[in-house]
Amino acid sequence: MPRIEVAPSEAIAEGTSIEVIHDANTYVVCRHQGELHALEGLCPHRNGPLGAGNFADGHVICPYHGWEFDCVTGAYDRNPSVKLKKFPVTEREGLVYIEIA
Repeated sequence: MPRIEVAPSEAIAEGTSIEVIHDANTYVVCRHQGELHALEGLCPHRNGPLGAGNFADGHVICPYHGWEFDCVTGAYDRNPSVKLKKFPVTEREGLVYIEIA
């Protein structure tokens, strides 16, 4: 599985998220309760860039219409059957990587 470097570890502080663009694909990477999570970075509603929105209480919030997704499960808060794809995250030697398929 291809692995991409997304940021230095300190760039993703507890309770924050960042947007990552790689090969025309967008991801959002966040740190919640000490764990890193990576999800597809475009909202399924209107393709809002989730990494450009807010991150609060473990939820990635779309800047366009406020759709909220749980960063642990990827599930939309109002309809859990709508989920963002998740990607494995590793942190090594001060860098964060995601594995993309």
